[in-house]
Amino acid sequence: MNLITKRLVVVVLCLAILWPLGAALAKRRPRSPRAVGISYLSDLERRIYRLTNQVRRKHGVPVLDWERSLNAVARAHSADMLMRGYFSHTNPNGRSPHDRLVSGYQFSLTMSGENIWSGTGHDSRETSLLARIIVDSWMSSPGHRKNLVNPKYSDVGVGVAARGKNIRVTQVFVRHKR
Repeated sequence: MNLITKRLVVVVLCLAILWPLGAALAKRRPRSPRAVGISYLSDLERRIYRLTNQVRRKHGVPVLDWERSLNAVARAHSADMLMRGYFSHTNPNGRSPHDRLVSGYQFSLTMSGENIWSGTGHDSRETSLLARIIVDSWMSSPGHRKNLVNPKYSDVGVGVAARGKNIRVTQVFVRHKR
């Protein structure tokens, strides 16, 4: 074997050993929005959930169950809106609420809905006041109100993401096949 062939064999062996290791490390690296300054506000999520059910009781419709996987879908959409600077039910790649639910929710759906909210300049530590502002704004909007008091929905998830004083909220409603 000449010197060039030996070096080539060493390079190929190194790549064969290190390539899978690099891929495994890349998979382990957290892809959390926190890396770009986004935090999740779980207290605000829970307050929005409780106010939503208060509104539903007031309108004589069944309360919603908190569903963790819906919470994750909602958080991901809120964080995505902040990271990529948009405010819409459909992301810049064309993914709709239904698309996000199909990939992130474990049950077959019979129906779904989504409310979103965006705010700037709010103190995210004022969770009680902020939750009231958010739910009241949804109740003032006919489409959002329809989702909030729809008696056919059974489960909900709320995801709040914030970066500084910029806040995005997503509320996902479903009725799944039981």
